[in-house]
Amino acid sequence: MLSQAVLAKYEKKKSTHPPGFSVSSVSPCPYGTYLNFTQERRSRSGAENLLLEDGQWQEKQIISQLKETGFELTCTGEEQLVVSIGNQGVTGRPDGFILVNRKRPMLEVKAMSLQRYTNLKQYGLAAFPGYRTQIQLYMASHELRNKVEGCWFYAKHKDSCRPYDFFVEQDLSYADPIIEFVDRVVSGGLEEKPKKPIEMCSKCRHKVFCWGEGVVNMSGIAVASLPELTDKWKEGRYHRDYGKELIEQARNGWVDENGLPVAGLIAALGDKDLLLCEDLKVQKIRSERFGISIQKFVEVFGPRRLKEVGTRTVVEQVRIDET
Repeated sequence: MLSQAVLAKYEKKKSTHPPGFSVSSVSPCPYGTYLNFTQERRSRSGAENLLLEDGQWQEKQIISQLKETGFELTCTGEEQLVVSIGNQGVTGRPDGFILVNRKRPMLEVKAMSLQRYTNLKQYGLAAFPGYRTQIQLYMASHELRNKVEGCWFYAKHKDSCRPYDFFVEQDLSYADPIIEFVDRVVSGGLEEKPKKPIEMCSKCRHKVFCWGEGVVNMSGIAVASLPELTDKWKEGRYHRDYGKELIEQARNGWVDENGLPVAGLIAALGDKDLLLCEDLKVQKIRSERFGISIQKFVEVFGPRRLKEVGTRTVVEQVRIDET
């Protein structure tokens, strides 16, 4: 009952950031930006408003923690700077600016799920073209162009609160072509869909709208609303992935918040065969495995004989991913 009441309340609650077209709506794909600008912007559901508010709270917490650490921040919270891009003056609001080594670059903060946080650490902004575009457009705005040398991107894993950051250089050669097509779209210009899917389509929320059966045969696809099962699967995957991350750190060590390496269990084992620590046993296990090399088989008996011993098996699997 309580949860239903909260969802009903937030269904009607107006966000401090109402749906609309801003710098954060710009896609690196011209057609994606065109769709974001021309499609009717629906009101958010109660669950979406709760998620948005949670993200805003966590970003405020990041700002507070950076200040608590001793960094000097400006233009944050209610005092965020409003910047504009291009001739059409599309606006946006960077999260702030931070004093580091006597310089004051821009600051962008994000709170992320485990999957997004892990992708960020592995691939950087290459996994998040929307974030890259947002940051570069802020730095290419009328107010900041050639006035900031870059941006500190600071991310927080929502569940473990583990932080991660890196510096992004200003790149006007990336931003300026995007600003040109934003001006074209906002001024009423038409944008044609690409002739075929491009690389960034895989990360675009419009991919099914754009390509539909052109990307996949829809006749074999079923659509259902199963929120309880979906939530259970996501929660299970979180515990699985987070557990794997903790086990990997325990095995091989990690780098702490001060940038210092922490040795793992394998390093503690060293050249010994057995390590006992608390209620764990770390043991070196040596074994031999017998296998047949396809390459060596071909070298000895020839490629024609391979067909005589080879078999083909159809394996059917069920794979679940977030769209």
